[in-house]
Amino acid sequence: MIVSEQATKNNVYITEQNDTWDLIAFKCLGDESFTPNLFKANLELTRIVLFPPNVAIIIPEIEIERTGDEPPWAR
Repeated sequence: MIVSEQATKNNVYITEQNDTWDLIAFKCLGDESFTPNLFKANLELTRIVLFPPNVAIIIPEIEIERTGDEPPWAR
């Protein structure tokens, strides 16, 4: 298992065979558009396209800005 030094300070996802960056972003953060956030938190792994199993990926905390225009169920 590959574990970054920051892993103890953040949430960590352990990959499954053939996970991709966008799939991990969707699974862990709910949207593929957070893929760049994963890259920034895991610079040493950015050359990997298809992950083998058991690689530790740091999942950064994402702060979503609210505009106040969201429907009540999305607030």
